[in-house]
Amino acid sequence: MMTDFVRQLPGSLPSDVQTLRGLRIAVVYGAVSEEDAVYIHSAPRAEWSLTAIMRVLQDHGLDAEHLDPTAPDFAERVRGFDAAFVNVHGPYGEDGRLQGLLEYLNVPYTGSGVLAGSVGMDKLVCKAIFRHLGLATPRDSGLLAGQIPAGFPLPGMLKAVDGGSSVGTRLVDNSAQIAEAIREFTGRGFRRYFLEEFIAGRALTVAVIGGPAGSVALAPLEFVTEAAFYDEASKLGGASAPSVQYQFPEDLPPSVVKAMSVGAEAAYDFLDCRGAIRVDYIVDDAETVYALEINTIPGLQPHSNLPAACARAGIPYDALVLRLLAQAVRAHRPVPWAAPGRPRPESA
Repeated sequence: MMTDFVRQLPGSLPSDVQTLRGLRIAVVYGAVSEEDAVYIHSAPRAEWSLTAIMRVLQDHGLDAEHLDPTAPDFAERVRGFDAAFVNVHGPYGEDGRLQGLLEYLNVPYTGSGVLAGSVGMDKLVCKAIFRHLGLATPRDSGLLAGQIPAGFPLPGMLKAVDGGSSVGTRLVDNSAQIAEAIREFTGRGFRRYFLEEFIAGRALTVAVIGGPAGSVALAPLEFVTEAAFYDEASKLGGASAPSVQYQFPEDLPPSVVKAMSVGAEAAYDFLDCRGAIRVDYIVDDAETVYALEINTIPGLQPHSNLPAACARAGIPYDALVLRLLAQAVRAHRPVPWAAPGRPRPESA
């Protein structure tokens, strides 16, 4: 039960630290994608999630080092570590490619595996999974020569298939706006797009973490913004960004909370996720719950969504960080060619 898991997790901190004692830990963080680059360049280093994660690990006497995944010698260096805390987002960080490299190098890593990462990063595949699980998701359509499909309701959301943090997302009303958005997205490196029905409603997210008896959904968190939707500027910040507030709504009907929680846990389990994920939703005025996407590496700034949901459930930030890493180490299965007891290579 969630209450049992929440009650026990902070108390397990000493055992999590013991699991990690003596290991060389790489905290993988760097601008592998536009999504990460915007985060990194929009905030001082003191506010980076890297800074908070390193503080937790070092405060508990653990051997942790920051590795930049864009460095030319990254692959050679990371193989010399005993575990990796993966803290990168978007393409090349969250889409299964980095996870596949770490698996091949036999390095335990935080977060979900190759399958879940690749599905979560592809919005169309993700929506197909939602439908398979019986979850409602907004109507969508491919685009032919940038033309709006006959009968498609407007306004609509033009989305890059592999965009993250609403990077590559635009609210459009006509073909001219679609063409303009496609030109912009193409210039930013995106190649695949689709049109999604715009659902006016409340934007919410549900975090799920892996517990000893299975996945556990935390309380829904709502994004309240003055923008037309929870857009890139609202998410990534900046001086001219629309204001946004995060709150735990008390007025959601129990049926809506249950639908979001059950759906998020179902997605977590079906994709064999590990660690923590988030599932984003829109709830319309008729209280219909629409699943939008899965985030397999939620942000870990202390004030961001996952830590906020954990804090509300009684899980301190330090306990969250240590549990994600210790869980990854305990769950690791060596690659077949890694002989038991084989010494790990020295780092470069």
